[in-house]
Amino acid sequence: MQASAAKASNAEIRRVWPRDGQIRVLGTLFVDGVPDDGPVDTPWTLLLTSRERPELPVRSGFQRFTDRIVRAATRTSPPTPRRLRFPVAVDGADFEAVVGMDDLAVWDALPSEIWDLHVIASRGTRKLVLRVGGHHDDMPGKKQIVKFPEQYRAGVAVMPYYTDADDLSIRCARRENADRSAT
Repeated sequence: MQASAAKASNAEIRRVWPRDGQIRVLGTLFVDGVPDDGPVDTPWTLLLTSRERPELPVRSGFQRFTDRIVRAATRTSPPTPRRLRFPVAVDGADFEAVVGMDDLAVWDALPSEIWDLHVIASRGTRKLVLRVGGHHDDMPGKKQIVKFPEQYRAGVAVMPYYTDADDLSIRCARRENADRSAT
């Protein structure tokens, strides 16, 4: 085990399965360096945050209502938010989260976009924000070693990858055909 990872809080990956229009992530929740199966006040959630999308302003209730009427009349979709949330199934300290391709291959996809993954919850006054990554497996430098398959939908290539820090992110890129890679 890497010394720097021994005391860290993270969502440690055991498996990543990108297939069948989904990215399925299985792992273990580590808080302060130990597997954590303690109760939380809010359910665990997988948070995807885009590095490229701007933060959308908070709309008032009246603005949301008029936006809904305009969208219904013009049949347009709202812009994709900077943060996407997905449920996390927890069994003790183990977790499983699934991200669907339809949530990432969106109508307003950027030419290239990176989504960072965190598992979040709260316990009392403490907000638990755990970066999803692989640090407890004695295999540093996963970015150069592990390559996941690319999935393609609606002109967007979607591929999980390890960052330089061995954290998991998802790369999305517009593509003209399925034969091009998401670099």
